[in-house]
Amino acid sequence: MLFANRIDAGRKLALEVEHYLAGIAGGIPKSDVVVVGLPRGGVPVALEVSRRLACPLEVIVAKKLPFPNEPEYAIGAVCTGGIVVLNPAIPQSSEWNEYIDRQKRLLLASVQKREDEFYRSARRYRTPLAKKIAIIVDDGLATGMTALAAIEAVKQRGAMRVILAIPVASRESYSLLSQHCTAVIALQIPEVFESVGQFYRDFTPTSDEEVVRELAESIGLDDCPKDLKSVG
Repeated sequence: MLFANRIDAGRKLALEVEHYLAGIAGGIPKSDVVVVGLPRGGVPVALEVSRRLACPLEVIVAKKLPFPNEPEYAIGAVCTGGIVVLNPAIPQSSEWNEYIDRQKRLLLASVQKREDEFYRSARRYRTPLAKKIAIIVDDGLATGMTALAAIEAVKQRGAMRVILAIPVASRESYSLLSQHCTAVIALQIPEVFESVGQFYRDFTPTSDEEVVRELAESIGLDDCPKDLKSVG
């Protein structure tokens, strides 16, 4: 499956998420659901899911802890709330620990500042996640480290269940993240995975301005119909 762009991927993913929620025994009240997009590329995908479910859209900022001189390869990730996750395969040595500590200090402050700026620019308040079902959405998973950090962040904020929903995931990341959340919904888990972008015709980078606009346009807590209002 080749997605036209992130909007196309989001619409297809939204149908699968809706089907999953409908199949849960006893049903899931929409008032219990919050969609969480990972900036930047995950937010346009998440917006389509939140629209389909008529649920609030939130964002959580996570950044990769990069392998030295390989900025696209994540050995871990940091997230708002002071969350740090590490790939268990990284070497254990004083040199590595010093490198990771330096990176953590650099990134932790910047992720919180960036997330605050998204909400401030969008003129939005955060929706409480306590006792909610958090559906974390990204445009795809390579190593899965940033998604893992986001999973831990929404747990820290009191989410009752955590569902990860993505258009495409590597087999390794799907296997890893399935151990850390209630469910992983993936439209594709290909045999050959080189990059997320190979599964999109248009994989133009999402800008910060687009994230702000989509967050501002999304249904927020104050915009929900009365039966969707959160009291958490």
